Amino acid sequence: MKNYLNIFLKGFAMGIAEIIPGISGGTVALILGIYHRLIKAISEFNLGFLIQIKSGEFKNAFKKIDFYFLLVMALGMISAVFLLSNLITYSLTFYPVFFKSVLSSLLFCSLFISPIRPKGINKNFLFGLIISVSVAFIFYAVPSPNLSNIGLVYLFFCGFIAICALVLPGISGSFILLLLGVYPTVISAVRDFDISILSVFVLGCAVGLFSSVRVIRSLYEKKEDLLLSTFFGLILFSIPIIWKGSAFTIDFPQLSESLFSILGGLLIGSLLVFTLNKARE
Repeated sequence: MKNYLNIFLKGFAMGIAEIIPGISGGTVALILGIYHRLIKAISEFNLGFLIQIKSGEFKNAFKKIDFYFLLVMALGMISAVFLLSNLITYSLTFYPVFFKSVLSSLLFCSLFISPIRPKGINKNFLFGLIISVSVAFIFYAVPSPNLSNIGLVYLFFCGFIAICALVLPGISGSFILLLLGVYPTVISAVRDFDISILSVFVLGCAVGLFSSVRVIRSLYEKKEDLLLSTFFGLILFSIPIIWKGSAFTIDFPQLSESLFSILGGLLIGSLLVFTLNKARE
């Protein structure tokens, strides 16, 4: 029972990350030490799993996909999304400097925690930084669209792209939704429990998740050092993106005007990383 509560709380922490523009649920999964288990479990949803279900081998099928781990973790994530989406929106609206300072500190401090912390400066590390710089450049360059009428096909596409945050630490799914112009729509749908919008968005997320997770698992097992180095770079270079204004513009706050908000946010963020790291241990 204690183990399931621990998994639920880790899922809850990941759920919080998924609704915050600037931090990835994958980053939290890495900090909490469940990233590889998560990727492995999701990637086991394949033809072999379906054959076992069809044959009535439910016990073996559930064991194959680490069913209870995924179920409890998903419940934690869903609970966080529905309970805290309004609070996150409120904080972003009325306390943006403090909120973004918390995120910046959380991401920066996570760089010094295993397995995100690099083992050394080598070819894989440098190549991973090049990959992550290239990805980050795209996010710096893309302006946020202002969409007044969002179609269901576009919403499906947004879910497909944004779910990559779950399997790519450093890339915030919520920030991708902001860039794509649908973050307010999705948050409002969660708040109002709009089934028509949520069902299309979740379907896009599901298709994107199962399409990408096998690639990530394969890279994790064959090129772990390169993948972790890329994750390190994605987390590092996503910090300025939190403060992104328009394309190629970073709107850092004035230190003289926001000193207490900045320092308070940095302190809270570092304490959160310490707490998450202790939760993993």
